[in-house]
Amino acid sequence: MRNGIRHLSGLAGLGLALLALAACGHRDQRLVDQYFNAVNAKDNQTLGSFAAVGFDKKVDRWRIAKESDEEKAPIPLTDLVAKQKELDKAVAENKKAATAYSMDHYAEVTQVRDARAAGKPVPAKLAGVGSEWDKYNQKDRDLKKQLADANAAVEREKRNLERSLGPTENAEGLSGDMLTKRLDLVLTINGQEQPYVMTLRKYDIKGGDRPRWVIQDLKPA
Repeated sequence: MRNGIRHLSGLAGLGLALLALAACGHRDQRLVDQYFNAVNAKDNQTLGSFAAVGFDKKVDRWRIAKESDEEKAPIPLTDLVAKQKELDKAVAENKKAATAYSMDHYAEVTQVRDARAAGKPVPAKLAGVGSEWDKYNQKDRDLKKQLADANAAVEREKRNLERSLGPTENAEGLSGDMLTKRLDLVLTINGQEQPYVMTLRKYDIKGGDRPRWVIQDLKPA
């Protein structure tokens, strides 16, 4: 009899544990709920505080089907800043070289500029100078485009850091790891279930406060 009572007591305890687990749900459920509630409310200000991407459809229901293992990599800001500085230096060096070339070929470069400004063809004897001058100008445009992209990438990554860590001073001097994981979601949109993949990210910074997961991407599976 006592064994039976203990058995029933054990089953009851297991049942309560399962109910508690079901009540708690997935550990990232709160973040996912917050995201789609803000999406449906079109609350872009709230979304921007913890998500790098929005969503342009109303979602009737959502659930987490699966979670991937966490992946770890060095924080990308260090490499992005290094690339930014490298391109900034390349722009300056090309400008210096172009200035030196124009000074060494001042008369010829001036004639090339004047001809083009007047809508006239460059004289054949100046074709070589014109071609060389064009190379400097084209390289300047290409490098400045790359630098603009690099600047934008650095600013995006700084915003990503702040979403996870909060206001951050000297972000470029931080070191640590970036953690990423993916959630397989099932979204009900217009009555139809559709599979999506949500990417979460957070930053584990040496000596920093406890980071939070933020939503980095959301795409159809």
